[in-house]
Amino acid sequence: MISIKRILTLAIAGLLTACTSQISINDVLPQQELDRTIYLRGDFTLWDAEPQYQFAPVGPALYQAQVKFSTPGKVYEFKIADVDFSEGYNCGYSDAQPAGQSLTLGQPAIADCNTIYNYFSFTPAIKGIYIVSIDYSDYDKPQVTITKK
Repeated sequence: MISIKRILTLAIAGLLTACTSQISINDVLPQQELDRTIYLRGDFTLWDAEPQYQFAPVGPALYQAQVKFSTPGKVYEFKIADVDFSEGYNCGYSDAQPAGQSLTLGQPAIADCNTIYNYFSFTPAIKGIYIVSIDYSDYDKPQVTITKK
């Protein structure tokens, strides 16, 4: 005869097995991959898509490009865009961003990738190489960050 303890143990084991599901790292991390090349385009490139300013993937949904800013105190203007400034790939500041177009070092800002005129601006305190990142973890609200290398 089966004991009540054994029945309870089997019932709990069955419930635990039924409740567990296989979760992979792909379920946790975003998998948004761009279907085209994007560039850092600004007054320093004459708004052209130049290969040295091409964004490279550095993690799931995270892309980065490097830029050298040589003049401290100068306001640099730029966008993140594909070669044609296509809709959905023409990223500037979002009108919903309270700080407007100006980026602050290390502070993410929401981008609008369907904008025509809204470019970002950044004023470096010192000359050097900076990294511009765009994070598509939330594809509807990508975030742009600038850091010093």
